[in-house]
Order: sequence, then structure tokens, then C-alpha cells
Amino acid sequence: MEEGATDKFLLRRRSATLKPLKVKDERIATLKKVAAILHKSEVDRTPEENDLLSSCSDVVKEVNLRQEKRDKVKARLEEVEDPPDIFEEKCMRLAAAISRASSLTVYTGAGISTAASIPDYRGTNGVWTRMQQGKDIGNHDLSLAEPTLTHMALYALYKAKILKYIVSQNCDGLHLRSGIPRTMLSEVHGNMYVEVCRNCKPSREYWRLFDVTEKTARYSHSTGRLCHKCNSILQDSIVHFGERGNLPWPINWNGATRASKQADVILCLGSSLKVLKKYPWLWQMDRPVHKRGSLYIVNLQWTPKDESAVLKINGRCDDVMTRVMNHLGLEIPQYNRVKDPIFYHAIRLQQNELNTTTQPFLEEPQITLSKALNVNKDKIKSSDADGTMPKTEEDCTSPIGLADHLNAYSAPFFTALPFLSMGLPFPPMFFYPQFTPLLYYQFMQNSSTKQEIIEESKPKPTCTFCMDNEGSPTCLYYHLDDDDRVLNEVTLGENEHESSIEQITESEDTSTPTSTAKNPGWFGKGYRKGFRKKR
Repeated sequence: MEEGATDKFLLRRRSATLKPLKVKDERIATLKKVAAILHKSEVDRTPEENDLLSSCSDVVKEVNLRQEKRDKVKARLEEVEDPPDIFEEKCMRLAAAISRASSLTVYTGAGISTAASIPDYRGTNGVWTRMQQGKDIGNHDLSLAEPTLTHMALYALYKAKILKYIVSQNCDGLHLRSGIPRTMLSEVHGNMYVEVCRNCKPSREYWRLFDVTEKTARYSHSTGRLCHKCNSILQDSIVHFGERGNLPWPINWNGATRASKQADVILCLGSSLKVLKKYPWLWQMDRPVHKRGSLYIVNLQWTPKDESAVLKINGRCDDVMTRVMNHLGLEIPQYNRVKDPIFYHAIRLQQNELNTTTQPFLEEPQITLSKALNVNKDKIKSSDADGTMPKTEEDCTSPIGLADHLNAYSAPFFTALPFLSMGLPFPPMFFYPQFTPLLYYQFMQNSSTKQEIIEESKPKPTCTFCMDNEGSPTCLYYHLDDDDRVLNEVTLGENEHESSIEQITESEDTSTPTSTAKNPGWFGKGYRKGFRKKR
């Protein structure tokens, strides 16, 4: 009796679990039938099929709703261009907004690099689109890529002091190569030419002439090389999907957050914004709508921020920036490989590191060392004619010249000339008959102290490349110490090809953020950590 009761109980339990499954299977079968019937034209439908549609009106609504969603997603993936007259009008409106902007911040995506033969991700021929279709993504040699017209247009806006900051999702390093300083740039997904030592404090960076991500992957960032200072393992700077980027450079979330708060105009170029939309601090979401910066978008596809934008331009970035710069009256400079900062600031591989990569190197500009020396000699000769610069080439690059030495003396400058040529630091005592030996000693001591203060207060040039091309007394792209500078000079001398690389002197890392602001990280994780929830 007991066994019969347990069998009945198990049968009831089994039937109770199978009932929902049967109902679900029947509903799925009905949805498939209705969907197949709706795909037919009304003329081809049989009376039985019409009766089924009339009896399952709720299923018909669900099938139609699903089809509308599919069509909507498909339409969003299509690349659409504005008609020529509308396109020109929108470019004029964008140029007017840029000219009025007091703080312009630009967010860039893969769409600005497609003209450099670098594929995007979500376009019709993007990497992820082709992977979803089961197609081959092809081989792309990124070492052949150069800054595009859009990159150089942004550089022209920076030189015109209109552009204040760039937040880039690209890893190709083309913004830096175009001439944008590192203090005005956040590459939030990393840079393929930069590897870092996280053990050094602050993080020590190595800018290379090849792709450093050959042996790296998600959660595995070791490049196979060691730090020259602490001998720790170097890592790439790439942020993969699901990871958190917290490097002070090239990611620089602090700079991106600060720039987004100050921006009154935000221009998005070539980005689908499907990733950037998840960073609320980039869109001033903590402010009322009327106090946020005006948003302008340039993209061929739909973006989730289109409804929030003041203006959306459906067009290619190069075409848009060409017309915008014409309306602004600014000339777009051509990319010049000789003025590419990566060739002057990259750390060359040592002899024992040559087998750590098989990636192709960037082709360096062919400027012979003799030409560079001739330029320096011409400068020295022209300065000697005026008598305003010293005779040696070493003193030519020194920030403290002869005029600064003369300023330290209260006596007439011609009295100091013979003793400077003799190597004496200051005129002897018989030039000051009014002083006793004690007063003379105190006077000279005060003069030397004054000279030391002058030398310390004057900014010393840290990079001759930035001095010559950008007119900056400090390095704008990279910061080397003495070890790296000497290493670069040695490896350059061992290279077979002749390339002229300007010597780089010691500098201090002034772009490292010293603020204790919280690092937002990926998808906002860590951004609200430590803050009390507002009630």
C-alpha cells in the first residue's frame, strides 16, 4: 500500500512539472505558425490560416511587435549619409558652434581612423560585424597607418587654441602622432605603442615603434620585456572589454573627467557611443539638462545619444571636418613624418630585447645625422656673427646663455668679458676699489646666490624636438630620464639605417595627476565607491 501511494505521488509530481513545459512548447509552435502565415501575402493565405489568425489575436500582436524590433535594429545598423544641401547646412551650424565654444572637448571613435585603412568595429565592414556574419576580418598592418585628415584637423584646432581636450576610444596612437600633447589627451582604451611598468611609482612608460600587444590578451598583459629601472615585467596599456583601466597615462580618466565638466561643447566623431554612453561622468549627467554642454555627433550610424544631441550629422568624418575647417577659415596641415613625435621619443630595443617581438616597426624618416649637424653649425655661425651665443655646440643648447651671466654683475658688462673668456666666475677685486675685502666677499657671495636663483627659476628645455616644432620649453609627448636618453643615443648609434633623432635631455613628469580624485574605471565601477548615497 505504501509503495502504491508513493508511485501515485511521483506521477502527480511528474505531471505537474511536465504541464508548463507542454504549454510552453504549444505556445512556441503557435508563434512559429503565426509568423509563417504573416510572412505570406493575404491572397496566398488559406481560410484555415485566416481562422487561426483571428483566433490568436494576442499571438499576432506579439509576432508583429517582435518583427518591428528586428527591423528597428537592422535600420540602426545601416550607414546613412545626409543629402548634399542638408549636409552643407549642418556643417555650417557645427562650425558656428565651434567658433563660439569657450571649451571644446572631442570624443573620438574608430570612425576617424577608417581613412587610414584601420577597420572599425560596428560598421558594415567592421570587425565585429564580419565576425558575426562568419566572414574573415582580413589582415591589417597597422604600422602603415598614418594620421588622417580628421586627426590633422583636430591638431589645427589645438594650435588655434580652440580645442581643449580629446577623449579617444582608439588604441592606434594616431592622435599623439598627429601632434596632440599627452596632457590634452585621454586614450581610455590604451595605446598599442605604449607599455608600462606598474611596479614603478609613478608608472614608468615606454613608447615603442611597434605594436606591443603581440603576446597579450584579456587579463594577460605581459609583453615579455623588463623595465630598465626596476627589472619588473612590462605590461601593455590596452583595456579589454570587462576590464578596468586605471593608468595615469595614456588612459588618464582624471583628465577626461575634468575636461567633460568644463566643456560647453562636446563633439563626438566616428563613435557609435555604445560604450561611452555607460560613462555618466562624460555626459555631465549630475547636472540639469539646460546646464550640460551642447552635444554634436558626426557618425554614419545611429547612436544612443542622437536624441540628446543638438545636431546629428550623418556623414564621414573627413568630409565633415574639411567643410567645417573651411567655414572656420583654418588650414588643415598635412601629416609630415619628420615631425611625428613618436620617432623622437620612442625607447629603442636593447640588443637582448630584439627577439621579444616579430611585429613590423614603423618606418622612420630618412634624415641623415649630417644634415642635422649642418643645421646646428649654421645656427652657431649665424649667432657668432652677432656675438650673442657661445662658441661651443653644447652651450648652444644650454638655457642659460652669456646674457644671463652678464646680468649677475653690477659692474659694466665689458669688464666681465675678458674674465669670462679666461674661465673666471666673476671680476677680481681690483675692479671694485670702493669695497673692502670683507664687503667684496659678501658682494660676490650675494651675486652667486642670485645667479643660482635665476638658473633655478628659468625653465630648462627638456626636449629639443618640442622646442623646435611646438615652441614648448617642456616635452609635450613623453618624459625621459637620463637612463632612457643615454640608452636611446647608444641604440641609435648601433642602427644600420641613418636617421636623425634630436637629443632629449632630462625632464620631470609634470603631467602626472597629483589629485586624489577617485578613478572611475570601467562602467562606473569604483566611481561611486566612497561616496554617500544621497537621500
